[in-house]
Amino acid sequence: MSEQWYKDLPEDAFKTETDKAYEKALAAVRKGLENGLDFNAACEAIEIGDEKLKAGFVDDMLKVLIAEEHFGKDVSLPDLAKKLGVPVERMEAARKEMLEDVQETSIKAFYKGLRAGNA
Repeated sequence: MSEQWYKDLPEDAFKTETDKAYEKALAAVRKGLENGLDFNAACEAIEIGDEKLKAGFVDDMLKVLIAEEHFGKDVSLPDLAKKLGVPVERMEAARKEMLEDVQETSIKAFYKGLRAGNA
């Protein structure tokens, strides 16, 4: 039973359509940025018909870039805003949302642990 049943599966076999769409969107935005476009122009390449869903993807793409550049590489928000061609206020709002999401998730995990008797 040591046979690896999964070895012939494609690399993305366990990814949802949403996962694949996010990867495709992020790749499109990165390519646009590499080609000198600002963030909004790079996001034009995201091919999603549902405008509400696309807006969510765009918000998430901005948060990914903030996580990588601001938190990961210590690039200041004003410098990153300038690089992306995005108002600093928009960057600060996205960063604030990210921190609130982390706080909310942490609180939920804490209380879930209490209910399970792990504290």
